[in-house]
Amino acid sequence: MSKIDFETHLRDVMNWHFSPESGSPFWLQMRGQLDFDPVKDVRSFADLSLFPDISDALRDVAVEDLQPRGLADAALAGVFESGGTTGRAKRVVAYEQWLQQLVDWRLTGFKAAPGGGRKNTLAIIPSGPHIVGAINLRRARALGGHCFTVDLDPRWVKKRIQAGDMAAVKSYSDHLIDQAEAIIASQSIAYLIATPPLLEAIARRRPLAEYLNKNLEMITWGGTQMNADTLDYLKTSVFPDVNMTASYGSTMILSETKARAGQDHNGSPIFDSFAPYVLLEVVAPDSGVPVPFYERGRVVMNHLSKFALFPNILERDTAVRLPSLGEHPGVAVAEVKPVAEVAGTVVIEGVY
Repeated sequence: MSKIDFETHLRDVMNWHFSPESGSPFWLQMRGQLDFDPVKDVRSFADLSLFPDISDALRDVAVEDLQPRGLADAALAGVFESGGTTGRAKRVVAYEQWLQQLVDWRLTGFKAAPGGGRKNTLAIIPSGPHIVGAINLRRARALGGHCFTVDLDPRWVKKRIQAGDMAAVKSYSDHLIDQAEAIIASQSIAYLIATPPLLEAIARRRPLAEYLNKNLEMITWGGTQMNADTLDYLKTSVFPDVNMTASYGSTMILSETKARAGQDHNGSPIFDSFAPYVLLEVVAPDSGVPVPFYERGRVVMNHLSKFALFPNILERDTAVRLPSLGEHPGVAVAEVKPVAEVAGTVVIEGVY
């Protein structure tokens, strides 16, 4: 998207969210607390840094206050929560139209392997209040099949890790794979979505891994970090016959990124965002200034659509800053990994 098109988009988003006719109660009230005028002063991608990080407010705000008045008749997909990695969960609302646009973008350029019949998805990822479950349910339908899920509670695993109860963590991981194995034994599964720790657990069950290598068309992993050596091992030794791709996202942007096809950075996927609606930046944590390309910094995410406004959100991840595709502002990221601590809270990844 060209620069002038982005400026037009940004101006439209500011006018929408800060207009009494179309904006949400949250942002209309917030406008009076800002030391700048978002309608007049936010004209560029860099200007988004004027906004305070409002993510902590989302732990307590009534979700009705987040709904734009201009979308009073739009279909809601639901209320979703963050994983609680850095404290009490944050809550957001998402609209069906937004999720459909996101899934359409995620599947742009995707070509299913030849063969008829339904192609079902097995998602061993959090669902419930987590938006990744809603996204992948809609992706499964778009791919022409059913979506099978495993009952997974990442918050419980994080508590057990925090308590040092690694035996319970191992037992829970085995429990999850037992559930997945029961589905795989009786259903036709073409697409598998799982987190890196659970893919490693599958790899330890050689008969299951060999069966999936012969029958899957694609594996998508996401939700946490995957080091290049582990990814290479899974690709070459465990699932050499399966196309592997990845996603990286956040509840705070109502979105996932997608891995750039055919390219990587030091063996790790390069993640592109759904621009101009979702834009990433990577900054120095002490100054908030973008780091040079190919250097590591803290990830900042921005959601800019009529469905929500979440600008200048400092994520709990670090990543390497890379040039984006196209002419839109923002960057791509690679080698994503969590910070050790956020506001005095230790970041625990668990199975997720």
